[in-house]
Amino acid sequence: MINLKNLFSRALLALMLVSGMGSALAGPMYHVTVDTSPLAGKGLLDFSFLGLDSSAAASAMLSNFVGDFAAGSMFEGDAAGDLASGVVLGNGTGLNAFTQEVNLGGSFGFDVRFGDLGPAGDGTTLGVALYSPGFGEYLLASGNLATFDLMPDTPVAVSFDAAAVNVAEVPEPAALALLVFGLAIMTGMARQRRMR
Repeated sequence: MINLKNLFSRALLALMLVSGMGSALAGPMYHVTVDTSPLAGKGLLDFSFLGLDSSAAASAMLSNFVGDFAAGSMFEGDAAGDLASGVVLGNGTGLNAFTQEVNLGGSFGFDVRFGDLGPAGDGTTLGVALYSPGFGEYLLASGNLATFDLMPDTPVAVSFDAAAVNVAEVPEPAALALLVFGLAIMTGMARQRRMR
């Protein structure tokens, strides 16, 4: 009975360590804030995830949307989801885009996380732009408000228009810290078992 209890404890610990590994291996997360206070009316907040045919497989997860969003949403290519549960963009087809109608005059925020970036191939770019209705013209900038360039085995390169946008990396526990914590738990359990 004691051996079965020890086996169960070890299996539970291993399961906990393995289930936490996914967040440790996930790509960086960024919080993006767009200030549209100088504008009024409606606009289109556009997210385009573009890669070449030779690009490594990648995905961008958009979540935690905050702001005065209108009802209209458009998806094109490898894009799916909604504002409440998040939107996932893949780079499997030529143009992959999510466009959300917004009411201008306030601030918009969202989180971006990248995952599934393959080990080889060309890069992929996530561009965030603000357009007038009907994609008539860029608003607040002469192009993308923010750009995230992904290359295999390279940190994400982020550029943004600081006058209208703020991009901040959201800190997460490092993989090494998680590993040390897991080893400390295992060591503590081994010592406790020896004391019995």
